[in-house]
Amino acid sequence: MAKIIVLAGDFPQCDGEYNLGTMTLKTTLKPRRGKSFFVSEFKDLTVKNTNSNKNIKSAIGFGIAGAMLLGPVGAIAGYLVAGHHTEVTFLATLEGGRTLLAATDSDTYRDISARVRNKDHSS
Repeated sequence: MAKIIVLAGDFPQCDGEYNLGTMTLKTTLKPRRGKSFFVSEFKDLTVKNTNSNKNIKSAIGFGIAGAMLLGPVGAIAGYLVAGHHTEVTFLATLEGGRTLLAATDSDTYRDISARVRNKDHSS
């Protein structure tokens, strides 16, 4: 399951999860079960912002491993090898008119976007 963070819109700020086309928001009213809906209910989906950050945990791990093997040069190489994490902030408008401003990783957003596009093509 992928993590979703609700930032604003017609839903309260909360954490959520995304799995195979279903988004579940863990609201204070329903903290255990959450409020679930299908991304096929999205009428519109727009990227508002993308941020790319180096994955600090893997950068430190690769840096230490590189330092142990090759010294200072290995530490720098290990740091440079570490992957990047891209966060996408998106605005979704549901068929009922409600809006959702949320953030997730780029792979999860790609899956959500593909499912919304496939729904549009099958209609």
